[in-house]
Amino acid sequence: GLLDMKEAAFRHERIDLLYPAEVGLRDAVADICDRAVEAVRSGKLILVLSDRDISRDKLPVHALLATGAVHHRLIREGIRCNANLVVETATARDPHHFATLIGYGATAVYPYLAFEVLDHMIRSGEISSGDGTQTGINYRRGINKGLYKITSKMGISTITSYRGAQF
Repeated sequence: GLLDMKEAAFRHERIDLLYPAEVGLRDAVADICDRAVEAVRSGKLILVLSDRDISRDKLPVHALLATGAVHHRLIREGIRCNANLVVETATARDPHHFATLIGYGATAVYPYLAFEVLDHMIRSGEISSGDGTQTGINYRRGINKGLYKITSKMGISTITSYRGAQF
């Protein structure tokens, strides 16, 4: 995958969106932003904001809140154009979720839980047509179709025009 690539163009930093409850949300978001700035200044080109390692002893910063906060902090620091934001989240399931994440600065979204659910549904027999690969392709096609519909209703012709626009 993207994070397995060793070329310089794919230097990345994974930023965990989970925090201990005693830290508090405001401080957790500030820490996520500080780590993002440090990563970009150290030459990382891809920042992966991830809620994947959820556990009982930590609370998640919502991916949309973290994405918007990091996007704006990088803009204030004058380094937003130096990195891409990849959001790895369980919260993205439908085109609206993707649109809001992109609208608040995400370059790409990886909806890991949606793919895990589809995989489970195939294994359990709830989805019987096609294989896992085709089911994933169909899901992505549906998300893309929904994104096209959302952006075209706003008169936007490219996703780049929508990224960070906060419509």
